[in-house]
Amino acid sequence: MENFAYRIEARMVKEEDFPYNRKPITHAGDVYDFCRVLQDADIEKLLVLFLSNANEINCIQITPGTISSAVVYPREIIKHAILSGSRSIIMVHNHPMGELSPSDADIQITRRIKEACKIMDLNLMDHFIINTEGYFSFQEKGLL
Repeated sequence: MENFAYRIEARMVKEEDFPYNRKPITHAGDVYDFCRVLQDADIEKLLVLFLSNANEINCIQITPGTISSAVVYPREIIKHAILSGSRSIIMVHNHPMGELSPSDADIQITRRIKEACKIMDLNLMDHFIINTEGYFSFQEKGLL
């Protein structure tokens, strides 16, 4: 019987739709400006920003969905946070149908991610919903 050793690597790859220059995320407007490209998407997409201690973006995870939902796996979000050496997480997704208010599913998954982050000593800073009219911030509305 052969034994194998496995190596897990995290590689940084620049995402062309989301150019960033290591500028710290300091307020909601920074996130909205960075993720504005999601406004015009015809399907729902989840974008997770993984931040360093200095609130600089370390890693970006993009998950495409359907016209009305995006699949969110807390385990995968936490795994990416750990592999990228991140301290904080910001979740962003779009609502292609135009509604800015969070759905019940949006609220539930945000709570699950927050609980998972707490266990792993990570900080879920915010969860944004964006569309062509602007954004909804869970943090600003007291839902986080």
